[in-house]
Amino acid sequence: MSKSNRTRQQLLDELQELTSRMMEAEETLRAILSGEADGLVVSTVNGDRVFTLSGADHSYRIMVETMNEGAVTLASDGTILFCNQRFADIVKGPLEKVLGSSIFQYISSTDHELFKGLLEQGLKGNSKAELALQIVGEKSAPVFLSISTLQHTVLPGAACMVVTDLTVQKRNEEMLAEEKLTTQILNQAAEIFVLCDHQGRIIRASQSTNRLFGESPIFQAFDETFHLLYPDGTPFVLLSEVQDKFLHAVEVAFNHGDNGSFSFLLSADSLVTHQEVIGIVVVMVDITERKKMDRALQQAHDMLEQQVEERTAELVVAMEAAEKGREKAETALFEIQKLKDQLEAEKAYLIEEIKLENNHEKIIGQSDGLKYVLYKVEQIAGSDTTVLVLGETGTGKELVARAIHGLSVRKNRSLVKVNCAALPSNLIESELFGHEKGAFTGAHTRHLGRFEVANGASLFLDEIGELPLELQPKLLRVLQDGEFERLGGSRTIKVDARIIAATNRNLEEEVRNGRFREDLWYRLNIFPITMPPLRDRMDDVPLLVDFYVNKISKRMGKAIEMIPVSVMRALQDYHWPGNIRELENVLERAVINSSGTKLHLVDELKKPVKGVSISRKTLEAVERDYIVQTLEQTHWKVGGKNSAAEILGLDRSTLRARLRKLAIQKP
Repeated sequence: MSKSNRTRQQLLDELQELTSRMMEAEETLRAILSGEADGLVVSTVNGDRVFTLSGADHSYRIMVETMNEGAVTLASDGTILFCNQRFADIVKGPLEKVLGSSIFQYISSTDHELFKGLLEQGLKGNSKAELALQIVGEKSAPVFLSISTLQHTVLPGAACMVVTDLTVQKRNEEMLAEEKLTTQILNQAAEIFVLCDHQGRIIRASQSTNRLFGESPIFQAFDETFHLLYPDGTPFVLLSEVQDKFLHAVEVAFNHGDNGSFSFLLSADSLVTHQEVIGIVVVMVDITERKKMDRALQQAHDMLEQQVEERTAELVVAMEAAEKGREKAETALFEIQKLKDQLEAEKAYLIEEIKLENNHEKIIGQSDGLKYVLYKVEQIAGSDTTVLVLGETGTGKELVARAIHGLSVRKNRSLVKVNCAALPSNLIESELFGHEKGAFTGAHTRHLGRFEVANGASLFLDEIGELPLELQPKLLRVLQDGEFERLGGSRTIKVDARIIAATNRNLEEEVRNGRFREDLWYRLNIFPITMPPLRDRMDDVPLLVDFYVNKISKRMGKAIEMIPVSVMRALQDYHWPGNIRELENVLERAVINSSGTKLHLVDELKKPVKGVSISRKTLEAVERDYIVQTLEQTHWKVGGKNSAAEILGLDRSTLRARLRKLAIQKP
């Protein structure tokens, strides 16, 4: 009986203990669910499990919440049992929603297997790795994870994860890389780059500045450091010159003690934010050697003229002393005349060469189409590959050719140019390949063709589509073998000339119509570059307008300081059939008719009509109609001021060639 009573008493005690523990668990669960206590209820196969941090764990909780890293406790299935506010901030989610969620929703699907491997390795010891956590808006945050097993816990497979946010570190690394790249560019640039503050103090300069002047000019005043002069000796003051205007390719000189004098082309512009000048950017290109070359060419010319004068004087003395040697004297006079003619030809070519060397006009614009053209120019310039420049009349194909030549290894030689549309067909062969003395009537001396002149340089064949069909095989042979014979000669001449051709025609259509050889077309079309028409690069119109207005104003002695918004809008809305050449003509007429400082537009630029049905005429028919319409508008005036050639943006000889080609005659 006593044994039975003891068993019953034990059962009652156990029941009372279980009841007490159940009441305590229910109270804890209520406090957690009501937010009175920190904890988490996790559903398991054995029922709900309760995890809390309270009492003796309070100081640990404070440390975890105040640390800069994210702290996470993970169940074996990836459930977030606990995390601090820092981790919720990293994944950009509310703390109450992050708790109880799965860690895998913050891991990219492609990284799930990688994370599982890290978790397994962490449970065995410790694992560390860089990873990108998925955050709100499909963005990601670079982090460094450290995972280890959670000791002294009743939940098997639990892990502790420390998350370090690397976003700021990665951003700083990118900024450091950009700064390193900028410094490397400045150190390697041949030009002088200088950045000044708004007071003209130098705050940054390229390495070329130190190489040229012997010391760093940082934190010195620009004008006090360089003491630049205009060619006439007038001091150049940067702060005065750059006010409210952009300086482009201004020639200045610098005297540097024992190192001698240097010549530069200086460009400068102000850095403006919210109508406030914060700095000045200066670029200086050294042209000292080019100036020396110009002087050397002039000295060579003067020496040749002196030689001619001396030979002429000797001839006069010889003729006075020997009347009987008249025939010999006449022969010598003929030789002197020939030498003089050659001298004049060399003089003309040297003048043209100097003109080309000092042509500082650049391709202006920042549109995507133009940037792509410049990218292709840089891509091909270093090789000797034949280039075909395509584009409408007036788009600047010759500037592209000059840019290719200027960036090539042949840039120290002049670009030799031939306009195939400007010469009669019977003279093109002689101009390209030269002729021997007596090759035809009037050929009194031997003449060197442009291929020989361009040996070792670049030859620009403009309007290649106008080349007569009978000359195309000879041009093809030069492109293939680098060989040709002069007109009237039998000796084969070898040349090394880089060919750059240009045309506004559709050469594929010309091939189909039998007006252009297919094999020549394939030989030319190795690397085509298409210059976009002005109507496709309207973002460049403001830059072009500023450039040409300044250029034309200086030439005419005017000061155009303001371009009204309405004028700029009209220029941007016009479709520009004549492209940049037509734009320059319109601006020149506008400058002529502007009496004050504000640009006044004379031409009525009509917007293209939208919604008009597409014409079924051929390109040649459309071109013929447009030329006839322009001629009727100008009363059939081909050349000169206010003529059809000026409106169309064509040379007079080119327009006459088109008239013959299209069989256009005045009624």
